[in-house]
Amino acid sequence: MTGGGAFGVTAGAAAVAHAPVVAAGQMLGFTVTIPQLPGIGDAWLVGALFLAHIAIAEFSVGAITLAASMEGYALRSGSADARRYARAAANSYYLVFSLGATFAIFAVVALVGLFGNAAGTLVNRFLPLVGLAFGLFIVLAPLLVWYRNSFGRMRDRNHFLLGCCVAGIQTLFMVLIVGLDGFLITPDNASFASVLNPVYVPLLIHRLIGNVGWTALLLAGLATLLARRTADAEEHRFQFWAARVNLRIGLVATLMMPIDGFALVLVLHNVQIGYFDSLVGAYGNYMIAQEALVGAILVGGNVALAGENGGFRSSRFAQVATVITAVGMVVACLPASVITPNILALRYIGLGLAVLVTAVHVARRWNPSGLVIQAVRGVTLRRSLVLVGVVSMVTALYMGFIKEQARGDYAVYGVLTQSSAHGRFLPPTSDYP
Repeated sequence: MTGGGAFGVTAGAAAVAHAPVVAAGQMLGFTVTIPQLPGIGDAWLVGALFLAHIAIAEFSVGAITLAASMEGYALRSGSADARRYARAAANSYYLVFSLGATFAIFAVVALVGLFGNAAGTLVNRFLPLVGLAFGLFIVLAPLLVWYRNSFGRMRDRNHFLLGCCVAGIQTLFMVLIVGLDGFLITPDNASFASVLNPVYVPLLIHRLIGNVGWTALLLAGLATLLARRTADAEEHRFQFWAARVNLRIGLVATLMMPIDGFALVLVLHNVQIGYFDSLVGAYGNYMIAQEALVGAILVGGNVALAGENGGFRSSRFAQVATVITAVGMVVACLPASVITPNILALRYIGLGLAVLVTAVHVARRWNPSGLVIQAVRGVTLRRSLVLVGVVSMVTALYMGFIKEQARGDYAVYGVLTQSSAHGRFLPPTSDYP
């Protein structure tokens, strides 16, 4: 028995000694064949999952921001409508929170499986940022449950502070993730301190404003549908009030988007000329289509503002504002074959005029007197608000699509191509000895 045992140990040791060393890239998890979906490849699968996640995530940031802000207004003014609005917005955020996280998990799994090299490279480079960003949800989830279920059960001021904490953590996640987003466009500053990236600040502001803007406009459209479905006078009054408030918040945010967007494009022109040329060159038609969507929001917003008080017949200014906005956006959307480089300023004049006139219209109608409450039952107002809400959501997602497409063949602009991103992640031995 002793001899046999010794022989067994010796043989086992010899087998281990002569066994080939298995590299990390040869492990089962890294050797699965990358699947290709017939006809559509695999990039669209990842894109669709991320698009669904981003839509819910952006709505979440917008909804909790609106909820906390409106609760603060209710605390100061004592408005029962504002308090009810805050509770409804917080509840909508609560209901979609898990759905957004579910889509995120599916999207990340698809990304790791189909574009393993890109996922592994980015996570390795930004591991502290990624760890902190996703670690926030360990704190955020219980605070959200507490916040949503403590309306009316906690002192108003304390509950408002709790809502600000929830909104702050959710926003912090966006602040961190945009650092990664900025790196994909300008990868010169690949560090945890991604705020040093010149694109970071205008990109972050653009996304934060956009999240609030399209969420508010979408909720305005939803409020008109809810008002249309109810026969209760008090419910109808509240939904009309909510639609009116959301319309103004959404339009103000939308009017700020072209200003910050211009700053973002200017920064790209100065720090990443190749990406800029792709954005306005190869994908210039996409940018024109985006301006057309923004134009639909502005024109629809003017129509909705006029419809609140009986339509265009009741306001000559509303008629003029809508026509000028439409003409200005048509000029802004003219193709490059018409707006040649020597008259390029005409495009900005048209866009600026549309923004300015809409801003004046919003200011004039900010707190209108003599509202026709039953106007929300009007077909024109209801359709315009629903249209503006849907188009604003499409515009926000389309902006992200253009940003991704402008990288061309790169997964990380200037660093990692689509073909190399598609391969297996082979970690350096310095990271995984």
